[in-house]
Amino acid sequence: MQPFRYLAAFASIAVLALLAALPWGLPPQDRFFLPMLPVVAIHFWSLRHPGLVPEWYVFVTGFLLDVLTHGPLGYWPLVYVSAHVLGVLSAPYASRGVTMRLALFAAALIAVTTLSWLIASLYFLERADAGPYTIGGALAALSAVVLIPLLNALDPDMGTRENVRLERGI
Repeated sequence: MQPFRYLAAFASIAVLALLAALPWGLPPQDRFFLPMLPVVAIHFWSLRHPGLVPEWYVFVTGFLLDVLTHGPLGYWPLVYVSAHVLGVLSAPYASRGVTMRLALFAAALIAVTTLSWLIASLYFLERADAGPYTIGGALAALSAVVLIPLLNALDPDMGTRENVRLERGI
């Protein structure tokens, strides 16, 4: 079942990134929503299985999105890697239940949206309009209502997760 999990993680992130790169004809203020869709999958897989998706894959996905959308190189890789890092760092708390995972996802989405706004502001050397970023983050949160059940269906062994996490440390 492990090869299927790898394939599911890699394919779900790639498909969402390709959907984000397609020209959907959205107005400029609503275009930030689609590139936030891979953030949902990246955070989902990084939170559930921290070692499953490698950092290089997340970086390359963001880089290819930059190339395909003619955006500034490095913008989406930085955003996607930050979502991955937040998922991996919060993975120890994910075993506390669905409510905790949803709270971690909401916090990560707010952090990633804020970071993307800050990066855009630095890129343009002026304060960027926060409206499109806020709307994009909110629409990404709404899309998670559909995406997370689909991603859960791709992760069949979640019922057999460990009920105790043995860790060495403090």
